[in-house]
Amino acid sequence: MEQMESLGERLTEERKRKGLNQTEFGALGGVSVKTQVLYEKSERAPDANYLMALAEGGIDVLYVLTGKHSAAELAPDEEMVLTGYRKLDARGRSGVLALIGGIQPQAEKKVKKTRNEMVFHGSVGDVKNISGDYHETRHQTVHTDSGKKKRADKDD
Repeated sequence: MEQMESLGERLTEERKRKGLNQTEFGALGGVSVKTQVLYEKSERAPDANYLMALAEGGIDVLYVLTGKHSAAELAPDEEMVLTGYRKLDARGRSGVLALIGGIQPQAEKKVKKTRNEMVFHGSVGDVKNISGDYHETRHQTVHTDSGKKKRADKDD
């Protein structure tokens, strides 16, 4: 009886996936709304003609019966991956599974934009021998005197 219950639940799930009400879904399968309700309540088992009509209407009958989705429901790229995977030997399959297992979505990091700037006031000729790495993160302004140096008077 457990299988009948899950079959009814899966039938309901497929109907909702297609966006149909019980009347429309029953008509797709060639049965009355009353019969459709009995199928979904698992009070009656659907027959082969009903299931064939659903399959022609795009319902995944394999899923309804077994709980496993059919390959026909795969997107083209998914089908290509599955076909390629099935052609691999055991070592290749292990590699693919390891690759998939290692893929983790990267969390977006908010990068704080910083601007390092050095401002030199004065003539270009006054600034000499600037070299090395600058790792300061705070803003600094260096002021230089652009005039000639004055000699201090000596008191003898």
